[in-house]
Amino acid sequence: MNNKVIEECEEVITRAERRREERKKKETEKHRQHKMKEAIAMINDVVKLELGASAGKVIVGALRDIKKGEKLYATAIPCLVDIPYKDFEKIRPEIREMILSHFPQVVNGSHFMCPDTLMQMYIQHGENPNYDADTDKALRKIFKGEEITHDYRKLKDWDKIKCVDKIFGFIK
Repeated sequence: MNNKVIEECEEVITRAERRREERKKKETEKHRQHKMKEAIAMINDVVKLELGASAGKVIVGALRDIKKGEKLYATAIPCLVDIPYKDFEKIRPEIREMILSHFPQVVNGSHFMCPDTLMQMYIQHGENPNYDADTDKALRKIFKGEEITHDYRKLKDWDKIKCVDKIFGFIK
């Protein structure tokens, strides 16, 4: 074979490799966009609660109105999320505000946790609860800003933990 034929073959191979690389980049970008869309949908659906304080205690409050029977995701395990700040307009405004207040570095490309903690750990006992821990659902309509409470006495095997008087002694 002469050099010209070899050069032409090398050029054809190089073009084919570039096309493969471009296809792979497009597929990777399409996959990344799909995953980001899923992450935004998950955040908009799952994040309904926020931590607050009342009478010196950490409490859980409703970030928005929650319908009776709606899942609260108080048991959702926090996960690391990577959504570029330019895509934050796709996140519900109240969630976006909460993320930015807890993780301001996201504007510079930092990851963030979502939800930012396991909310069920902070749900207080209430005599007139609005949350059922067994089903992770609202017992009635819960209004934005309202504290989420659960009747600890309805926990399965309550009798096994009620003896911890220094923690649960106030519950009769």
